[in-house]
Amino acid sequence: MATRPVEIGPTGLQTAKNIERLRTELGMSQRRLAEILTDLGRPTPTTALSKIERGERRVDVDDLAAIAVALGVSPATLLLPPVADASRTNVTGAGPVTTEAAWDWADGISPLLPFPVDEPNQAGEDGLLTHALRARPEGRRTRHLPLPSAAEQAAEANPFSQFTQAELVQLLDNLKAAITRD
Repeated sequence: MATRPVEIGPTGLQTAKNIERLRTELGMSQRRLAEILTDLGRPTPTTALSKIERGERRVDVDDLAAIAVALGVSPATLLLPPVADASRTNVTGAGPVTTEAAWDWADGISPLLPFPVDEPNQAGEDGLLTHALRARPEGRRTRHLPLPSAAEQAAEANPFSQFTQAELVQLLDNLKAAITRD
């Protein structure tokens, strides 16, 4: 029984466009990109690059990684549109989503779709923490979270910073009175 070739999906087609766009922006010919890939240990003939850019040949993950290195970008830059806004894109497996949501997913910030086995926890969190634990390696799980402001850091360091001096004196007087009554 003959197998039919797997069609190139929307992410594969976006990758093809991005490879051609980035290569052209760098003023690099397909021949030069092929030479760089060979130097990187991933020989890829010019004809293969031409087929990739025309959407006639799939890019496997090793090709994707090597081409990203050769073009000086992250693999995500090849997979997604060159914008992160409210415009729409199709991501294989997810369908149409905003480019901003796609980039948040690629950057490990938030899931693209709800993960099928996750159930809402008792605190009602939306799964961002679970996603961060699953999608990012230890040591990088909170890098995308905003840092607390100087005022928030000071409040954490000094829990009494929210009170005026007069309020603190009143609190101490009330505490002293409560202690002496007992």
